Amino acid sequence: MRVLGVDPGTRTTGWGLIEVENGQITRVAWGCLKGRRGLPRAQTLSRLAAELQTLLAQWQPQVVAVETPFVARFQKASLLLAETRGSLLAALGQWGGEVVEYQPAKIKAWVVGNGMAEKGQVAWLVQRLFGIAEPLPADASDALAVALCHLLATKSVKLR
Repeated sequence: MRVLGVDPGTRTTGWGLIEVENGQITRVAWGCLKGRRGLPRAQTLSRLAAELQTLLAQWQPQVVAVETPFVARFQKASLLLAETRGSLLAALGQWGGEVVEYQPAKIKAWVVGNGMAEKGQVAWLVQRLFGIAEPLPADASDALAVALCHLLATKSVKLR
């Protein structure tokens, strides 16, 4: 089973792929989709959607797990995040595969054991769990946590 985790962001969208065979993690990949500065917002959103479609074609996941938004204190940030999510969800709709969504507190609870965990705790655990030596971009770390959350919630992986 291959699960692609997606962490939508206003400037950077993280992605993390986890492949599992017989309950064991066999592959982990990650990265970030970034809008190009200076482009009109519509073009940036279109580019993000196209990059996501490229990832879907490249990795061919069975499931895409997406983090749901938190309510931002700033209205403009909330609106930008909603636009980004809409663009990505539209691309996922065209893809036609299974898409599941998880709230940030649920992700933290499944991955760390505490729904109120700090982002740094999640990043530290993800990095150690997958044996990643180099520092992970925060968005990619979050996306791996989203994918791992789905695998744990569906009992598709066994962690030692």
